[in-house]
Amino acid sequence: MKALNQPSLLHKGLFASLLLLMSVLLPGCFLFDDDDPAPEPKHEVPTELARKWTAGQFSMSEFWDYNGSYTGNAFEAGLAFDFKPDGKCEFYLVAGGTSYGCRTETFVYKKGTVQFNEDNQSFTFTPTEGRARGFYKGCASAYQNYDNKTEKKDLKPETYYYTLQPGSNGQTNLIIRFEPQATSYTTFWPANW
Repeated sequence: MKALNQPSLLHKGLFASLLLLMSVLLPGCFLFDDDDPAPEPKHEVPTELARKWTAGQFSMSEFWDYNGSYTGNAFEAGLAFDFKPDGKCEFYLVAGGTSYGCRTETFVYKKGTVQFNEDNQSFTFTPTEGRARGFYKGCASAYQNYDNKTEKKDLKPETYYYTLQPGSNGQTNLIIRFEPQATSYTTFWPANW
C-alpha cells in the first residue's frame, strides 16, 4: 500500500510545483504585453520653453472663383508645439488649400513626451499617440474624408535643433531646424489658445 501512495504523492508534488510555476509566470504574459505602451519617462522642460509655440504661413492672395465668389485661401498651413513643464508635449499641424473649387483640409495631432538637451540645443519629441483627419469639399469622388488613429509604426521619436532669438514682435521666438547647422528653419512665436 505504501508503494501505491508514493507515486500518487509524487504526482501531487509535481502538479503543485507546476501550478506554482504557472501562477508565477502566467501573469507576466498579461502584464508585460508588447502592445502596452511603455511608461512615459519624466523630463523637465526649461522654463523659457515650457509654453505653447505656433508657426504659420498663409497665402498672400485670397482665392476667388471665376464667378466672383470667395472660396478661401489658396494655401494655408500652421504648426504648433505645446511643451508642458513636466515634459509632456503635444504637436499640431493644420493645412488647407483650394484649387479649382476643391477645398482640402488636414489636421494632424500627436501627443507624447519631450526631452531637451541644452548642451547641443536640441529636443526629441517622442509621440505615444496621435490622430489624422482630412476633409474634402467640392473635390472628385475619389477623395474621401478620413479620421484615423496614428499607427504605432508612425509614432517615432523626432529630434529638432533650436535657438531662442528676440523677434520683431518684442518677444522671444523659437527657431527650429532639422539639422544643427541647417540654413532653413521655422520661426515659432509664443501663443495662447
